[in-house]
Amino acid sequence: MYKHLALIIALLSIFTICLGQWHIDENFDNITTLPAGWTIHDDGDGMVWRNLNNATHAHSGTRAAFCDNYLPNQNADWLITPQLNIAEGDSLIFYTRSWISTEQLKVYVSTTGTAINNFTTQLVHLQNIGTTYQRVSLNLSNWANQIIYIGFLWNCINYGILIDDVQIGQPLIIQPALNLPESFSFIQGETLTVDFTPFITCTDINSCTLSVSGNVNINVQINGRIVTFSSPDFTGSENITFTMTDNISGLSASDTVVVEVLPVPTIDLGIIEIPSPREFEYQNHSFIPALKVQNLGTASYSGMLSISCNILNSSGTSVYSYDEFHPLDLQPGNSVTITLSTSCVITSEGNYNAIFSLISEDGNPANNTLEESFTVVNRITQGGPDTFGYRFIDSNDEAGPEFNWIDISSTGTSTIMYQVPSWEGDDNFSEAIPMGFPFPFYGQLYDNMYVDINGEILLSVSNWQKPYPNTGWDSDGNMFNYAYPIPGYNAMPTLIAIYWDDLFAEQGISDIYFQTFGEAPNRYTVVQWNNLRFLAGTGGTPQLKFEVIFYENGDILMQYHTTHTGQSGSNVPHQNGQSATVAIQNQDATIGLCYLREIVINNQYQGVEPPGNLLHDNIAIKFFTGIDEQPPHLTYTEAGNTFNRTPLLKVNAIDLSPITSLVLHYNTGEGWQSMEYTSQSGTLYYFQLPELPQGAELNYYFTATDSEGNTGSLPEDAPTHFYSFKILPTADTEVLIAYSGRQDYQRIELPVYTNLLDNLNISYDIYNWEEYDSFRFPLQYKAILCYANVGSHTALSDTLSLALMQYMDSGTTTEPKNVFFASDGFAGSTHANPNTSLIKKLFNAYFRSYYVPTGSGGGTNGLAGPEVFSYQYGSILCYTYSPIGIVGNEYQVYADSPDCIFRYESCPDWYASEVQYPEIGAQSAFLFEDGPIDGHAYLYHGVCATTVTLPIYKAFYFSFDFSQVYQEAQRYELMSDLMQWFGISPDANEDYNIPQVETKINGNYPNPFNPETTISFTLAKNAKVKLDIYNVRGQKIKTLLNDNLSAGIHNCIWDGKDDNGQIVSSAMYIVRLDDGNKIKQHKMMLIK
Repeated sequence: MYKHLALIIALLSIFTICLGQWHIDENFDNITTLPAGWTIHDDGDGMVWRNLNNATHAHSGTRAAFCDNYLPNQNADWLITPQLNIAEGDSLIFYTRSWISTEQLKVYVSTTGTAINNFTTQLVHLQNIGTTYQRVSLNLSNWANQIIYIGFLWNCINYGILIDDVQIGQPLIIQPALNLPESFSFIQGETLTVDFTPFITCTDINSCTLSVSGNVNINVQINGRIVTFSSPDFTGSENITFTMTDNISGLSASDTVVVEVLPVPTIDLGIIEIPSPREFEYQNHSFIPALKVQNLGTASYSGMLSISCNILNSSGTSVYSYDEFHPLDLQPGNSVTITLSTSCVITSEGNYNAIFSLISEDGNPANNTLEESFTVVNRITQGGPDTFGYRFIDSNDEAGPEFNWIDISSTGTSTIMYQVPSWEGDDNFSEAIPMGFPFPFYGQLYDNMYVDINGEILLSVSNWQKPYPNTGWDSDGNMFNYAYPIPGYNAMPTLIAIYWDDLFAEQGISDIYFQTFGEAPNRYTVVQWNNLRFLAGTGGTPQLKFEVIFYENGDILMQYHTTHTGQSGSNVPHQNGQSATVAIQNQDATIGLCYLREIVINNQYQGVEPPGNLLHDNIAIKFFTGIDEQPPHLTYTEAGNTFNRTPLLKVNAIDLSPITSLVLHYNTGEGWQSMEYTSQSGTLYYFQLPELPQGAELNYYFTATDSEGNTGSLPEDAPTHFYSFKILPTADTEVLIAYSGRQDYQRIELPVYTNLLDNLNISYDIYNWEEYDSFRFPLQYKAILCYANVGSHTALSDTLSLALMQYMDSGTTTEPKNVFFASDGFAGSTHANPNTSLIKKLFNAYFRSYYVPTGSGGGTNGLAGPEVFSYQYGSILCYTYSPIGIVGNEYQVYADSPDCIFRYESCPDWYASEVQYPEIGAQSAFLFEDGPIDGHAYLYHGVCATTVTLPIYKAFYFSFDFSQVYQEAQRYELMSDLMQWFGISPDANEDYNIPQVETKINGNYPNPFNPETTISFTLAKNAKVKLDIYNVRGQKIKTLLNDNLSAGIHNCIWDGKDDNGQIVSSAMYIVRLDDGNKIKQHKMMLIK
């Protein structure tokens, strides 16, 4: 009667409240961005406060405010509330925790605004914030009747911080009540855990605390609202009183409950564990249910135990039901695992519950039933073949390999300490480790391997591994397993990824060992990762244990002894390979086979593919080559136009079986001809072509056949498609475009030149000067248009410089040569070189120009200054002596680093004896004019183009990429003037007109980019324009523009952020232009 009366009073007391008001009551749920009115300030690294969807890390609900940083102690990120009208008695309440380890947080008040310098009063400096949420309550009464803003300032200590359930103001005060059941009971020696939440009424359930009194013989432990009772020695009952205190109102309520400790029953069999099914079982793969039973009573048990197992799907429908009797003899305290006699096969993926019950009469039926949930996933136990012939099969497959662990931890040699003086257990490739025998892998033999702490091996040298004692030898490992797909991860040649993740080896506990066994031809080498842990997370023990076995016949067996460590608190899950890659890949990353791969999109962990292939203890995975059903795998870098009339072609060919035929098919206009390779070196096959006619166009393709009769071609659909290049020069062609194929690998500049010459009706040849180690320009050409849009100094730029100087020296007074050279970085690259340098000689002695660094009147960015690295608008002024353009006119430019240059009035003395007409100097042609410095260029009226006119050659040097003159009409004018100055006439008997302007995307600059890029596009007419950014999956991530624009050229900057203001990850993106009539697309690459 008392309990019922107390309940009625408690319910009535809910209506006894004091008025209050929350100005902000925010848990960040039901929205994907920060709430309206909240402000952030980024420190410039792009890692900003944002709304994170992560139920496991939210204090309540599924979302929290979150900020992270990969460079500890180098950030200052602000999260600022909207404007607040503070009343007497208002408080700030919030919950905060670190993502891993510990963090700090400062809270400030501003009475003037949201600018950083407005926050002058610090409320609190929280330090050593751990991974468990802590409640913070701060009194705001000092600002009663004032308008304020509250700012949270985070300076990274380790990685990231979360804030959730922010309340500012005053709560509705509710009269507290505690209404407990009549009694609790449990058996002596066991524990009883009760969640008191349903029994509590208070202002804020998260702000109450519990205390206990009256317990003498019964132990009571309180953890928040979770209460645990235990009694190892006492039986009987006690009246125990609990008091709940509402820490917001200061009020409290109490209630008393009878707690009864029952004696240990004579007979008590209990289910204490379900070993099978496991957390993940596999679709269409059988497993046998099992349970672990313990005798918890005081007497021995001997008899037939009735066991029931029922497995239900998520709809509650039974998919497996089995009852059996099992003979059992079990002493008190002992336990036994019982495996049922009937297996279970589940045919559908999904979530399931396994319910085990003991059908027996004993003194404690509460532990006779145990239920456990598990997930059925589709496991891919067999895969392949890849295009070489590799396959995989795991031990979950009936035909798969058996797990047979080979422990070499006491006999093997450490890879970590191999030929180095100190232990380095994080991100560290080993020195070259001997394989023990020539190991065949993707058609080649390898004698050494490079073993990474992070769970992968390379069989050949790479840009990652740094040999001792080179700088970085101790931190050269690669933890970025998710950065690129397999195959396609070009930086990781000849990859064998066993458990590729971010791992750590603790000295004295962990190590990696290798050891070779057996006699030829049956030798095998074992590499064992022993007792490692994940770098991120806390708790657990270093117990990761896995190995790879290389067999002399080429088979690869990966075995996993222990796939988890018990660590927690990481920003992504790691246990059982949840963030790992298991795969193989060939030398040039064109072939590979993936068993498991971590997926990360826009810096957000997505899981693994395939999701059912998570690793588990005692699994073995075998990579092997089966029956050869694949044609030879051919790889080839397409050749460009050449001046060599007897070119040498080479193709790389690998195959599981011997290659019996490799043929080049070619056609120069007289029908297809064939020839076998003329020489071979390993997997490289060479074809020395006969002398070909000058001006001929060579079409060609390759075919290959192996000993099993498998035949393939390259290109794959040849001869429908084929490769092609020309033997230059083409007859009667006077102009050569010498383009930089590597620097301009996206072909942004080359179309500018070809389109202009096409529009001028001038024939031309094109030649990639970065393709060949040596060459000379044919003297047939009257003019060479050359560019180097990066302009860096390399051996190839020296080759180009020599070829240009030889070409200009070949001019005569009757047939002078002509050179146009455009580059926004070539001049700066010449500065640090000695006078013997070929690029410096070209620039100083032949272009008769020189470069002066920043601080001495020159610099690398005459448009915007040396501190600016982004593209800027401006103009250049056509100067008195320019042979192209209209003197006094300004030409619009959009550029990021145009060099400021200077002219020599004559050839420098140290070159005078090596050139002709040394007394003639250069003239200034264009000057920097407008720019971002108060409307002027940084080096206002500094020189950005020079010209030289000698009796034997004319030269024009331009400190911009030609595309950076962004108005097409102005580019056309300059190129037309240049051709007239060079004496180049349009081709005869062809009428031409200036083409109509078309709607198109001109490109983006720079590309690749980081952190921002400018997208240039042309509109043929006035239109309503949409400019959107998509990822490669076709998902729109950003709308850049949706407006009415006039016809002409336009530019729009993308800062690398999505519509939510979040920085996107390194990837390929597509910009889409829609003018209501046409849709144009262009690819861009963001690289961080």
